[in-house]
Order: sequence, then structure tokens, then C-alpha cells
Amino acid sequence: MRANLELTRAETMPARETKPHDHAAVAKRATVGEFHRQFDLDLVKALAEQLEQALSNLTPAPLRSPFVPQLGTEQGVYGLYRSGSLVYVGKADNLRTRLDDHRCKISGRKNIHLDEMTFSALYVSANWTALAPETSLIRHFRRAGLCEWNGNGFGPHDPGRHRELTDKRPDGFDMQYPIVDEWAVAEVKAGRYSALDLLVLLKQSLPYLLRYEVEEADGKKGSYRKGHTAYRDVFVEVSGDAMSARDLLKLVADQLKWQATVFPSHMILYNETHRYKFGKTL
Repeated sequence: MRANLELTRAETMPARETKPHDHAAVAKRATVGEFHRQFDLDLVKALAEQLEQALSNLTPAPLRSPFVPQLGTEQGVYGLYRSGSLVYVGKADNLRTRLDDHRCKISGRKNIHLDEMTFSALYVSANWTALAPETSLIRHFRRAGLCEWNGNGFGPHDPGRHRELTDKRPDGFDMQYPIVDEWAVAEVKAGRYSALDLLVLLKQSLPYLLRYEVEEADGKKGSYRKGHTAYRDVFVEVSGDAMSARDLLKLVADQLKWQATVFPSHMILYNETHRYKFGKTL
């Protein structure tokens, strides 16, 4: 009887209405916005932004003693300012040495004075130098119309013999700020010098490049300290203290019967007779 009763109830209960499965409605209810995407950490951009801020927060110091000697010898990035405006951004393995090189270079140029120049510097870990932080800094500051010396030939380099012989136009920095060829060389006193000794002393004392002919040894580039065999037994009489660089170099050239030439960026002495488009023969 119980079984029959239950069957009767089941048979007499109204059937539930079934609806087709609405996939679109389910999908709509599940949408919560973007929930997955690719992530890349732009280390170069992050480093550049922090360096830009850190460099801007520094107070530039005069490009001279006692400030430059206070720098550490660590690697890093730096900015050079002329009359308060950022004109150059660079990197260096040794900040103290590099900034002193810049100080020396600018001191021997016309149309500019060290009193106009200041600098700031940041020590950067070796872990970050592979990311070329100075490139990002230059790009950032150039958008603001700064860094006019970057890419303008200011960096420390020798133009090279090929550039001279092919009469390539000197870089913009050198044309705008040529060397002071009348530089008084205080290190050279009146007296008698061998041609090589005087050339070495000049090269070590000048705030710009002096290159003179040297002999190769065993196929390797010769040393400026050893010079050339033509310098042997050639002596120069220096008539006074602190003569100008051009006059001292001409003394050597006249004794050797070689040609000394002054370019906007440097001076040379070679056994040649050559007319240079951008150089003046002494």
C-alpha cells in the first residue's frame, strides 16, 4: 500500500518547468573586467626616471678645486652646466678623473671660462651601467632643449690622423671653442732642452692634445715618451719662462725642419709638407 501511495503522489505532483541553458547570460554575469595581461618591467625607464630626479635634486658645484678633488673614484653619471644650463651628460668609470679631465679641457679653450662651469654627479652601481643610464638621461633632458654638447664633439677623444689627412671638418664644440694656442706653459723654464724632452713636457702640461710623430716598435704603436730617432741629438734653446705653446712647438719644428700645425682641437708635429683645410701651419 505504501509503495502504491508514494507512486500515486509522484504521479500526481506537477512537473517542474525546465529552461534552456543561457550561456550568454552566464558569461555576462561572470564578466568582472580585465583579469589577465602581459607584464614587463621596464628597468631602463624606471632607472632613468629615478636618475633624472636624483640629478635634478643636486646642487651643482664649481668645476674646480676644492670640489672636483672631493669626488670619489667610483663610476657614475654626471652633468655639466654652463651658466646654470645643463649642456652635457656623461658617464665615467672614475668620476673624479673624468671631471678633472673636463676641467682641464675647458680651461684651455677660447670663448669660454671655467667660472661659468658647474657640475653634479651620481655614483651608480656597476649592476646598472649595462643599461646605459646616461643615454636615457640625455634623451630626457634633450626633450627640454638641453645637453647641446652631447654629440657635438665635446667628449675626450683624439680626432685621429685619418681625420686630419682627409680634411674632415672639426666637430661643433671645437669650432665654437678652439684651443688657446698661446697658452703660457708655466712648466717650461728658460734653458736648453732635447727635442724629445721638450715635446714630452709640452704634451704632459697642455690642457689639450699635442700629437707628434713616433716610431713603431715591433709592429706596435710607438710611445710618445720614446718619440722618433730624428729627435736624437737635436736640442732647443728656450729663451724665457712660460713661453706660449705655439712658440715652443715652433722652436722644435724649426730645429727638426718638420711641420707643426694647429687645429681648432689640438696641435701636431710631423715630418711632412701638407696644407690642411682646417689647420694652420706654424
